[in-house]
Amino acid sequence: MPTYAVSIIDGSGIRRSLQEAAPDETRLRLKLRSQAVWPVSIRPVAPARKLTRLRLASGDFVPLLHQLEMQLRAGVTADVALAQLSEDAPAGVMRTMLTHIHEQVAQGRPIHEACRFFERQFPPHLAAVIAAGEASAQLPESLRALAEHLENAEEIRRTAKRALIYPVVVLVAVSGLIFFLLGGVVPKFAEIFLSLHLTLPALTLAMIRTSELVRTGWPVLLALAVVLPIGAVFAARTPKLRYLRDAALLRVPVLGETIRCLATARFASHCRLLHGAGVPLLDSLATGAELMNHAVLARNLLAAREGVAVGRPLYASLPKNHAFPGFIIPALKSGETTGQLGTALQHIEIYAARRARERLATVLALLEPMLLAGLTAIVGLMALSFFLPLFSLLGGINTH
Repeated sequence: MPTYAVSIIDGSGIRRSLQEAAPDETRLRLKLRSQAVWPVSIRPVAPARKLTRLRLASGDFVPLLHQLEMQLRAGVTADVALAQLSEDAPAGVMRTMLTHIHEQVAQGRPIHEACRFFERQFPPHLAAVIAAGEASAQLPESLRALAEHLENAEEIRRTAKRALIYPVVVLVAVSGLIFFLLGGVVPKFAEIFLSLHLTLPALTLAMIRTSELVRTGWPVLLALAVVLPIGAVFAARTPKLRYLRDAALLRVPVLGETIRCLATARFASHCRLLHGAGVPLLDSLATGAELMNHAVLARNLLAAREGVAVGRPLYASLPKNHAFPGFIIPALKSGETTGQLGTALQHIEIYAARRARERLATVLALLEPMLLAGLTAIVGLMALSFFLPLFSLLGGINTH
């Protein structure tokens, strides 16, 4: 319930300031006048930003949704169920959130409006599912679908993170080894070669120059290593640059197909969730495009949405040169022609997620030999740059 900062004049003619909670400003005015005080000014008080940004981990949030669903299916009213859950919740973020939501619901506010207060935990698309469930008297079903959606999304994230751990560790280790060799080992050999006044091959000279660059310019290299990723992140916020980046990544062998399937699984998951909760298809497509986190596919989906808005089926509205996987058109066509679009979207989600996991495994299998081959090539070049002058020196000794 909103909180208002109120300036009043009481029965003694004294002006006072206070804060009051009320459903809206009109009801608050009526309440104050019933207490024989005159409101001079009323203004809403912004909620504490820290409170609105509270968020539960997925491992805590999903079981909470299942518990609420079970109580509602058992016939327990929402305010009683929320009160019970808040009492049983451990002290901390979960209890704070449940207590606040329960207070709002007990005062007559819809559950989805009470949930929207916690904007990070309940972004618009999640709150829309709860609102649709309340409007259609199918809140338990909406909560179950929401829990399944969050579980699937978390599984995809875990798969992606697991696939990235090994390459990142190997890349960091290889980079550390290269900098150690260039900064600590190469200079020692360079001193030996220079003291012998040898004519050095081009490969050895290049390695020595690179070593000098690393030793003298490491602050610049370190700054670039920090600034470039940050600059890339900020540049990706520009719609045009983000579109170009996503389009380029789609052309990368194996990796592009992985990204394509991951984005398709996200679209199908969000769209199925909203459509199944009773949200109109046009709104579901708009939200799905926003949440799929891929500029190229989002543009294709928004173009298809324009076709749906004029009465065409979704599968026929996608552009001819769309970037979605090929299996999406037959699946959507089957779902729309049989009146089972939600089921078709669920099949797309499951199949795209499975293909994404397979592609991630393929990428990981390819990265390992590629990283080892790169490390072998770099270390081999360094070793060759050391041995070439030694061979020259030994050849000169044998000649004499």
